[in-house]
Amino acid sequence: MTPLAVLGSGAEMDRLAAAAPSLLVTFTGPKCIICKRLAPMLETVVRETGDALASAKVDAEALPDISQKFEIRSLPTTLLFRNGVLADRITGFATAGALRAWLLKNGVGAGA
Repeated sequence: MTPLAVLGSGAEMDRLAAAAPSLLVTFTGPKCIICKRLAPMLETVVRETGDALASAKVDAEALPDISQKFEIRSLPTTLLFRNGVLADRITGFATAGALRAWLLKNGVGAGA
């Protein structure tokens, strides 16, 4: 899967979360300026992790059922799943360094 591939359904997200040891899912919106600024940071960090981390994004407006299920209140919100279970979340913009540190804290990435 390419970094930040767009998920089309809740079932697709469930399958990916169950199949990947670690999954990063970012909830975005088409009008969200901060989401657009965050995307290159996420892409960089995901590429650095190689096969250790699958990633995707969800258009929160197009898939409100998924947004409601995970109680997404603001955009962007990034969820980290470990072994199919929601492990942690961050909301808002983060630099690539902050994302690396967050992933390491959660056992994903080099040195984890």
